[in-house]
Amino acid sequence: MTTAVGFLLLAVIVVLLLSNKSSIIPVFGILPIIAAAILGYSIKDIQGFMNNGFSSVLNTIVLFSFAVMFFSLLSDVGMFDVIVNRVMKYLGNNVLAVLYVACFVTIISHLDGSGGTTALVTIPTMLPIFKKMKMRPVCVVFVMSIMSGAMNITPWCASMLRVTSVTGLDAQVLWRYLAPIQAFAIIIGLLIMIPISHIEKRNGAGMTDAEFAELKASLNQPAKVSVSRPVLIFDILLTAFMVIGLLLGWFGTALGFIVAFGLALIVNFHDVKEQGAKIKQYGGPAINMVMTIIAIGVLVGVMNGTGMIEGMTNAILAILPESLGRHLCFIVSIFVVPINTVIGSDNVYFALTPIMQSIVSTYGVTDLALATSIVIPCALAANVTLIGASPYLALGLADVTMGEHLKYSFKWIWLLGALCTVFGAIIGKIPF
Repeated sequence: MTTAVGFLLLAVIVVLLLSNKSSIIPVFGILPIIAAAILGYSIKDIQGFMNNGFSSVLNTIVLFSFAVMFFSLLSDVGMFDVIVNRVMKYLGNNVLAVLYVACFVTIISHLDGSGGTTALVTIPTMLPIFKKMKMRPVCVVFVMSIMSGAMNITPWCASMLRVTSVTGLDAQVLWRYLAPIQAFAIIIGLLIMIPISHIEKRNGAGMTDAEFAELKASLNQPAKVSVSRPVLIFDILLTAFMVIGLLLGWFGTALGFIVAFGLALIVNFHDVKEQGAKIKQYGGPAINMVMTIIAIGVLVGVMNGTGMIEGMTNAILAILPESLGRHLCFIVSIFVVPINTVIGSDNVYFALTPIMQSIVSTYGVTDLALATSIVIPCALAANVTLIGASPYLALGLADVTMGEHLKYSFKWIWLLGALCTVFGAIIGKIPF
């Protein structure tokens, strides 16, 4: 019963999100409670599940609130206009070049292994440039998702730490084993940008010669900046310090953005009343996403607390023919991306992987091969999961819905995950 209700709940959620029939807040905030009530849980039980879910997303709420206000302030005073003007002078009228710059920014910003840092660096930096080129905001989320997924397979990343904690492997040993597949994922991810550039062009991206000539003329004019030059230099240096500090791990993301926003607010706006007005102005865009993340906490808490996630994981494994034995790793690996989207990364690592380990070990499959078959597609799918707060940070920064993101990104990420699995099988890293 619990498993059936879990699958039904997720099916309804996916349909509503993809059809744009409802926003995430009522979908995630109401439907899980109804599902738990159907399963016979009391209001007190459901509240307990929700509290556990809230605890899991609290850090994301704090981070998102201050990050959004910080970048909103920088945009308001004109700092991003200055940066965009400089970048556009070198990029020219080239959609593919913009995509590759976004790929490069994502790869560099994900060196610290934090998906939050990657979103906070990549989206605000590249979104204004995408808009100049008439490229859809969902496209920058896709680029960040697919390239950060490929970079998510380094020894210090959360994906590797999760899978090694379950299998008992050393992260460095596992990384050396699967490094050729990671390189393959990065290369194919970059090649995927070619058809993406054509798709964006068909959707109106790029400029006519006349529009580009007009843009070049405007780029020769000073960007509209509402603060003095010394203050602008301070803003740029503060932003650079934030990016470097996040990448090198000098401070946590929440701490960094709380302090950075406070400093930027004081330096850019000296009057207390004006500071209060700006907090209200910048807080508007943040509050919707904060409510969304709280609603995600409801979904995560209820689905874990009621046992829906565990039941669905076991059900998925039950339909996979155990008789295939040695081939099971390959088969599951092909489907990890959609499985991850439905039940979330943590549940793939902590629920699916141990069960798989007990099954395939009887057929002589090594833990290295099993971990590779799980972590590669799961890392790639980290930003297309419904169960987890991380993807919604990027979506909120780009003002994109999960439905739009899944329609645009899911098929490409699943394709890349499947290609990596096949490549892994060809070179002998994943048993087939």
